[in-house]
Amino acid sequence: MFVVIMGAGRVGYLVAKMLEEDGHDVTIIEMNKERAKELSLLINGLVIEGDATDPKTLEEANIKQADAFAALTGKDDANLLACILAKHLNPKIKTSLRISNPQNRRIFEEVTDLKRYFDFVISPEEIAAEYISRNIVTPGFDRVLFPKEGAEIVRFMIDGDSDIAGKLVRDIRLPRDALMVAVYDEKGNLIIPSGDTKLPEKGQLIIFAKNSVLDDVKRLLEKKKPEKKG
Repeated sequence: MFVVIMGAGRVGYLVAKMLEEDGHDVTIIEMNKERAKELSLLINGLVIEGDATDPKTLEEANIKQADAFAALTGKDDANLLACILAKHLNPKIKTSLRISNPQNRRIFEEVTDLKRYFDFVISPEEIAAEYISRNIVTPGFDRVLFPKEGAEIVRFMIDGDSDIAGKLVRDIRLPRDALMVAVYDEKGNLIIPSGDTKLPEKGQLIIFAKNSVLDDVKRLLEKKKPEKKG
């Protein structure tokens, strides 16, 4: 893919590096002259010093040939305007809008006329706050959050002392709002589990669950085998 990114702060830079590492072509538009110069030495793609809310700058970045546009500055209004201009210049482009103020996110999503200008709304601050609060309340998970759905994907380790090691999936009896979606054995081989799948003695489980049952899932999967009496 060819992706144009507006803003080369911490978020924009990290996104650009990740995309390049995955083999995608990236162009960054950055207003700050010194930051643009610095970024030109850190990424392989083109770095343009300019304002992405100016159609001429977007055209200079070849927005009409781009597959995706991500407005990732800390200024919500500028990000929104840039997404509108990107869609106007390239109706087929996929736009990602960063929102720093959660209140603005709700407004932008509720205004029907604006929705057509962005395909994804991202709030790193809101995601980070949710991630931190969830880790305070239920610590000890590697997790991916689904804030709107009130659910998460979490990872659990299995070792020889785990009570579930070697058991069949159907015998685990996960709560109703939890689903085992993947199993990795000790060598990292992926297994898509069914009820007849036997869990490895060592490995990992990937569970998709509602937040309301995570404590129950954790107690069940982290339970240790009873000690053998001498």
